[in-house]
Amino acid sequence: MPILENCLFHGLPAVRLCAKDGATATITLHGAHVVSWKSRQGVEQLYLSPNTRFESGQAIRGGVPIVFPQFNTRGVLPRHGFARTCRWAMVEDAEADTEADTEEDAEACSVTLALQSHKVIKALWPYAFGCALKVSLQDDRLLMTLTVTNNGPDAFSFQAALHTYLAVGAIESIHLTGLEACDFEDSTAAGGNQIKPHTALQPFEAIDRIYFNAPGQLQLQSALGQVDLEQSGFCDVVVWNPGGAAAACPPDLPKDGFRHFLCVEAAHIGTPVQLAPDQRWSGTQSIRAAR
Repeated sequence: MPILENCLFHGLPAVRLCAKDGATATITLHGAHVVSWKSRQGVEQLYLSPNTRFESGQAIRGGVPIVFPQFNTRGVLPRHGFARTCRWAMVEDAEADTEADTEEDAEACSVTLALQSHKVIKALWPYAFGCALKVSLQDDRLLMTLTVTNNGPDAFSFQAALHTYLAVGAIESIHLTGLEACDFEDSTAAGGNQIKPHTALQPFEAIDRIYFNAPGQLQLQSALGQVDLEQSGFCDVVVWNPGGAAAACPPDLPKDGFRHFLCVEAAHIGTPVQLAPDQRWSGTQSIRAAR
């Protein structure tokens, strides 16, 4: 039977999912942050920086940070918004079937965490909203669904992303496919936000690309094997790695940390989501473990 248990992760309250097939996932209540996902073979699929600060108010470097309601500095809010540094709470899945348990329900392995508007957030973003993340383990896949609801009288818009750090073993081994027909915005310092045609990723160089209106299916080949990624609701894809230049390395990442991951993010950036009162939006990223 699947197991859901409370635990601590580097001192932070967390919840751990244990699927029947042996796959596991750990999510901290701080930021509803997926900090670990191991395949049924016990192989870690996400990268987490050993230099990250597991402290209140601090973003965790690695895993799957939630970007909401602003991407990067594209607005007046703190970088990447406030969701990744706020406290979330475990809740019942509002969309779950309330009838008698079925065999599928009994085998389900998921948890839903919710962030509600409160005084600190309202000072930054004065809207009544609901934001929930459902994390599921199914068939050696990690499924993450972000749902935003407008609970107030005023319409609002937002950007969102699941900032997924995929473990790759060695950055020189990466080969990402599915974006060949797409242009991207080059957000590196040298790129100047220019729109460019797709080119193959160059390991050891800074990579910061936003693919607008991207395909819903991608494949990442690396030293760890092939990872299949699917997304729905999210219309953009961000690909990021700081590269080997010391100046581009975030302070909470080891100097050689860039060698071990590639961020492939399901995102909604170019055209912000518009939500009228009582409307709801959901976006899902599904990742099959490397094989």
